[in-house]
Amino acid sequence: MKKLSQLGLLLFLISFFAESSFAQEFNKKNRYYSVGVTLNAMNYVGELDPGPSFVRPGLKLTRPNFGVEALARLYPRVSVRGAVSYGRIKGSDDKSANYSDKNLFRRARNLSMRNDILEVKVDAVIDLIGHRGKYVRRADITPYGFIGLAYFHHNPKAQSPDAFGGKYVALQPLQTEGKSYSLNQIAIPFGIGVRYKLSKQLDLAFELGWRYTFTDYLDDVSGNYVYKGDPETELAAAMANRTLEGGIDRDPQLFARLAAEERLQYDTNGKLVGIRGVSNVGDQRGDKNKDWYIVTGFHLTYIIPPKIVCPKFR
Repeated sequence: MKKLSQLGLLLFLISFFAESSFAQEFNKKNRYYSVGVTLNAMNYVGELDPGPSFVRPGLKLTRPNFGVEALARLYPRVSVRGAVSYGRIKGSDDKSANYSDKNLFRRARNLSMRNDILEVKVDAVIDLIGHRGKYVRRADITPYGFIGLAYFHHNPKAQSPDAFGGKYVALQPLQTEGKSYSLNQIAIPFGIGVRYKLSKQLDLAFELGWRYTFTDYLDDVSGNYVYKGDPETELAAAMANRTLEGGIDRDPQLFARLAAEERLQYDTNGKLVGIRGVSNVGDQRGDKNKDWYIVTGFHLTYIIPPKIVCPKFR
């Protein structure tokens, strides 16, 4: 991530200063503004849906995202864009983990979440093909990159067990790992796209954007199990530790594997009470790596024609 950020910053600085050097050649009357709407797919990379990498997230739990944006063309290659979007990410051990040795822990952990994210961002859009004339003479196809700064509000939730009503409950107030965290966060948005000129004033772009966040709690999972509690009577305990929820019938193949490895723990009455290395206080629950979310989709923008200045006759 550090090298990627440095490369993005370097490209931005090169483009910015290159454009600044051409500022005198660029007629300010050719600057223009655009407004638009976005329709996107939203994904997440974290403990509950790690994917192959942050570049290639798991796609099973893709959810929609919608937004509006405004753009100001300042130089032949550089624009400043502001955007507001709203969407959902989702993660589930049950739906994204198989029975391989690598994923067996996640199937046993059995956590899930959904998180609605409201994002406000400002970024610099850097075109690979510049144009110094009027907007109507822009290229038909323009590849571009972007990098900026975003604020987002999030609120991870999970569906409670049937004994607690089966409703979605907010996880942050429950402090499932004994820690509080902010629901208001900062992210670094960056990505690539390609813009197509539909008509004199309409552009359609396809864009792939990553959000590097500074939190590991998009999914409410980060550290270790800290509170045993009683999952039959206490909501916080039930949401924090779901390894035994549904009993062996929940996933017979999983529990057969765990039994073969002698990881199931029983009390003196023969009741299943835990899974060694997975469900006890101090056992690993998360990995402490920062979470990502990814926004991929289409941007339809309308160019507001610059005001025509009539010549003065004397």
